[in-house]
Parts: sequence; C-alpha cells; structure tokens
Amino acid sequence: MQTRARVGVALTALAALLAGVGAPSTAHALTAPAPAASAASAQTALPAPVSAWSTPASDGSRPGWSTRNASVLRAPAAVVAPALASGASRLRVVTTRVVGGQPVVSTATVPAAQAVATVDRAQDAPGAVAVSVDTRAQATGYNDPIRPQQWSLSRLGGETFHGRVSTAGVTVAVVDTGVDGGHPDLRGVLVPGAQFLEPSAGGTGGTGATDPNGHGTHVAGIIAAVADNRVGVAGMAPGTRIMPVRVLDGHGEGWTSDIARGVIHAANHGATVINLSLGSDQPDVTLDKAVQYAVAKGVVVVAAGGNERLAGNRASYPAAYDNVIGVAATTSSSRAAAYSNTGRYIDVAAPGDGIVSTYPTRLIRSGYARMSGTSMATPLVAATVAGLRAARPSLTVAQVQSLLASTATDLGVRGRDDTYGAGLVDANRALCTLRVCPAVLTWSGVSSWTPTVGTPATGVVTARTATGGVLAGAPVRVCYAPAHLGRTTCSDRRSDAAGRVATTFTARSITGVSVTYLGTSAATASTTHVTYQTRSAVTTRTGPRSLAVSVAPRQATVLLDRYDAYRRTWTQVRSATTSVAGAAAFTRLPAGTYRLRTPRSSTLAAIVTGAVSVR
Repeated sequence: MQTRARVGVALTALAALLAGVGAPSTAHALTAPAPAASAASAQTALPAPVSAWSTPASDGSRPGWSTRNASVLRAPAAVVAPALASGASRLRVVTTRVVGGQPVVSTATVPAAQAVATVDRAQDAPGAVAVSVDTRAQATGYNDPIRPQQWSLSRLGGETFHGRVSTAGVTVAVVDTGVDGGHPDLRGVLVPGAQFLEPSAGGTGGTGATDPNGHGTHVAGIIAAVADNRVGVAGMAPGTRIMPVRVLDGHGEGWTSDIARGVIHAANHGATVINLSLGSDQPDVTLDKAVQYAVAKGVVVVAAGGNERLAGNRASYPAAYDNVIGVAATTSSSRAAAYSNTGRYIDVAAPGDGIVSTYPTRLIRSGYARMSGTSMATPLVAATVAGLRAARPSLTVAQVQSLLASTATDLGVRGRDDTYGAGLVDANRALCTLRVCPAVLTWSGVSSWTPTVGTPATGVVTARTATGGVLAGAPVRVCYAPAHLGRTTCSDRRSDAAGRVATTFTARSITGVSVTYLGTSAATASTTHVTYQTRSAVTTRTGPRSLAVSVAPRQATVLLDRYDAYRRTWTQVRSATTSVAGAAAFTRLPAGTYRLRTPRSSTLAAIVTGAVSVR
C-alpha cells in the first residue's frame, strides 16, 4: 500500500538579509490528510519568515626563480613607496637570495625612515634575486553576506572542503518539493529534473525547477548554493549540480509511489547521490524497491532520520531501509536536536538546527530562511558524499558508508549509538582518507602567551595527518622573530616519535614563532604561527599616600588609574617617566584604589597591574 508523504519544517525568514536579522522562529507540524493513508514527512521543522618554485629548464638555462627580479634593479625609494603610503611606522624588508642552490628568505624590521637605505643594502647583497616590503596575508573565506550566520558550514569546514575537491562533475538529486530555478544563489546550479505528482497537484512532467513550498529549495542551497558571489549564502559543496525531482506538492505532501518514481528517474538520469529529506513512519515496499534499485546502480542514497523523537520516535523510512545513510540532526553545541529521531538505522549526524539557506523569493522576499530538522542535516551529508565521489569516483556505496562512519567525530556515549550513529560527519577527515592533505599542527604545553621579560617561553607543536596519524621524524622548520632584534632566525629540525617539536626561548620582547611542517608523502606542507605578547615585569610598593613602581626593562611612561566606585570605572589620574633604573613614584595621592599601566610599545605588550589600595 502506498503511503502519503508530507514535509514538516520550522523556518525563520531572513527579512533583513544584509543586516543579518531574521524574524522570530515559529515551529509547527503539518498534519497528514486522513486515514486511509499513513503519513510520511520531509524531515525538517517548519519554515520561519605563494607560487611553486620552478624546476630547471630542460635546455639547461637558469630556472625562473633564480634569476634577478626587477625589484633588485629598481630605485630603492620605488620599492618602498607603496608601503610608506600606508603610514606604517615600521616596515619589514624582505630579501630573497640564492644560497646553496635554493632560495633563502630573510627579513629585517626597521623604522620607516630607514626602509629606503635598508632596501638599498639588500639589493646589493650577494645572490639577491628579489627585494620587497613584507605584506600581511589572511585566511580566505567566502564573501557571501549571510555566510557568518552559517554555523553549520564553519563546524564542518566548508571552505576547506571545497578548496580540496571540486564537485563540478557530480550530480545530487534533490527528491523533494522542487527547487526554485530562478533563485539568484542557485543560478547555473540546476540540471533538468522531473516532476511526479498526482494530477490534482500538477501531474507528471516538467523539470522540477519550481517550488511552491520552499523546502526543496532550502535543501538544494545547503548542498550547492553558489559561493563567493557576494550573494546570500554558500553551499557545503558549491559547484555540485542539482537535479530537482519534485514529488511533494505545495503543502509538502506526496505519495510514496511518486517518490519511488522520482528515485528511479534520478538513478536513471545520472545522479551520483540522492537526497531524501522526507520520510514516513510506515515502510513501503515500492519505495524500498526503488531505493535498492538506485543503490544497485551505484547511487548513494542519503535520507533524513526523522523529527518525531518527542512524538513516539517511530522509525522513519526511507532512512531505515537497508543501504540508506540515515542522518540525525545536531545543534550548534554538538548535541542531538530534541526532535531528532533515534534508532539503529541512524548512521551519522550533521548540523540541522537553525540552518540558513535559500528559499523561493516569491515566498520570502529576501530569498533566504532559517530552518531546523533532519531535513537540513541530510543535505550536508549528501554534499560530503558528493565530494568523496568526486575525489574517487570508483567508491562503492558500501565504501562510502564505511568511510563516513570511520571518520566521524564520536558524540554521546563512546562508540556507535542510536542517537548519533557513528558521530558527527567529518567531511575533511573523510576526504583526506582518500588523498594527501596538509598536516594538522596543534599547540600545547604553552607556559604563557604573555610571558614576563626574562622568563622562559615554551610551547610544543604536534604534527598529525588530517586523519589523526602521528607524523614522526618529519622535517620541520622553526622560526623566531623577536621584535627587539628586527629579524627572523630559523632552524630545521625533526619531530620526535610522537610528532612533537618543542619551542623554547627567553622572552625579551614580543616574539612571533612559526612552525612549518615541510611536507612528506603522508601530508603536505602547512604552517602555524603564534605571537607571544611579552610584557614588562612590574612591581609596586605602597606607602602613606604614595605608590612606588619598578619596571624592567624600563619603560618611558607609566600611567596611574584610580577607581571611581560611584561610576564603577577606572580613570587615568597621573603619568610618570621612569628613571634610568626603571623606577617611578607617585606621591600625595588621595586614599583610594589604584592600578598601573604601561602602554604597548613596538617591542613590548601593554600591561595592567592588579588593584592596590593607598591609604
């Protein structure tokens, strides 16, 4: 007997798109039409309004990197001019020289007034091939205006995942309420789809590129919304092709027989992955056969685990069918969403609570909404599968399922459980099981990020593969850049048997420390950089209406603040210049609570002492 399917979702309209303000969320369930047919529902809660070094040329000529760049020949003032225009008081002059057949980079931090002379000397250095003024770089991220609200993408490392694999050759069928083909954030994303509905709801035919409900459009955007286009949101796997197969009507309801037709159509027309953000609490043999047909053709089927945990928690189909990846939903705190079904059929979990994505503009003017449900978690897993299939097309359905499970982040009780399955899907770890990825470098054992002058500053960096393997005996370069010296010194070392590299130095000034894993067959190169904010050593001594301070090394200025108990604020009341020995004294002070400050300098971080009482 075929059953009736419906969608039940919670949605928040993003009416104030650029301001990033959404309307309050409202959640309600859509009731299934009566009796003769059991209800199935789309499982969501309802809507609320540097370049590579060149190799030697085969003709024996010098490789491009070892020839002198124009920067060595230009007037020093011309090299420095752009940096001087920024108004910076100190500049880092960078010299690249050829030493022992390889490039060696050195830096010198100097006052801006000395930059031209420093560049002049650098250009005359033996083996110099390039001279420049250092510039800052930053991690790249999408420029989509609503991207900051996509906590799910941040949790799963969406930008990193997309940067490591192109899913342009992968098609994911969204078997749902259709997809708005005119949405600006889905432009160029859709491939021809289909429609399978009862005659009264529109019948069979069409391309599936219309969505009177909004659910399917939201799902499609989670997978493949265009990224970095300065519009709206970004998908987990931008570039993926979406095949819209409409099997649910404008109310988010449909027959399981129509869903079965949609699954068969998707399997026969090039879908690599099928996303089923829908479900029923009644198994249906027709839909089961359609799903197993798709699996036999090598299509990975991902389905929502259900939103009825608080309403009986009955198994949801098709998620509970064999060979289907059943998905649970988690919150931003990585806990199971209260509504997310539990059961042996739950394979993995993914973010599903408060997910922002595309929505038909004719339904919500902004074209974006926030929704919650296992329907929103499912497409994140489907997008992950798209990336795995793109990286290795030969993966079987069983291999994909095993890979997702073995790389998931365990949540809840230790090991697999009925709430999270194998755990939170880890797209990047799964992908890096198939290909070599950058090493993961983590810090530990740091004595203090704000050491006092003259004390030892320590830290340990551990190098692992993206899948957690220890990178023992790996080549590592450790560099120190103390501000008071204005230069960087580096040394090449090897990690120990546990993949660790210790960093230790005596703090004299603000010091940048970088550790670079140089790359092996197990992991590609990566760098971690931290800054120790070295501070002065400050001691205080109170006397009758006086406060003496000693600063080492001496500071030019010491600031004295008094606490205003009425306003509950600190106010600067005095300042003093330290003696050659670093001493200063404040006398004739009214009784009260005071603190001392030393402002930040080019070599030392600012410091604020604790409160002291003067009587």
